[in-house]
This record gives sequence, C-alpha cells and structure tokens, in this order.
Amino acid sequence: MAKRKTYKSMPYEIKQKLRQYARIQTKAFRLSKEIGEMFESYGVPEENLIALGDTSWDCEEPQTEGLAFLHNGECSDLEETIKDIERVFLFFANKGVE
Repeated sequence: MAKRKTYKSMPYEIKQKLRQYARIQTKAFRLSKEIGEMFESYGVPEENLIALGDTSWDCEEPQTEGLAFLHNGECSDLEETIKDIERVFLFFANKGVE
C-alpha cells in the first residue's frame, strides 16, 4: 500500500472552487429572492410554485414543483418547467380579472 502525502493545508485549487461556489450561491440566492418578489407582485403565491407535493391547502388552486426544481438544480427540461410555472402564474395573475 502506497504511503499517502501529509497535508498542512487544503490544496489551493479546492479553496478557489469553494470561493467560486460561494459567489455563485450568493448570486443564486439574490436572484431567487428577486424572482419570488416578482411572482408575489403579480399575486402569485410562491408556495404554489414550490409545491413539493404539499396538498394541505386548497387543491382547487394549481400548483407545481417547477420553481423548486430550478432552486435545487433538478430541472431536466427548462422550457417544460417554465411552461408549468407559467400555467400556475396565469391562473393567479388573471384571477378576478374580467
């Protein structure tokens, strides 16, 4: 069995990737907050866009997990996810409009 090297510090490349990841996460958090505020300004509850299978509220209202998929980087088909989010958006944005 080969003897492993002893480290006095974490490799610089890993530290740089962690810094890069932190910058991206901070930007994503800010963008997520902006998107949530935009949906709320149109009367679209963000909870209905991150449904996560929760059926505890009025099931007559449309819901999707689309925004949760985007938040978690689990979106396999972006355009289909956007269409699904749009379906819920249109329901709430047009609610009560004649």
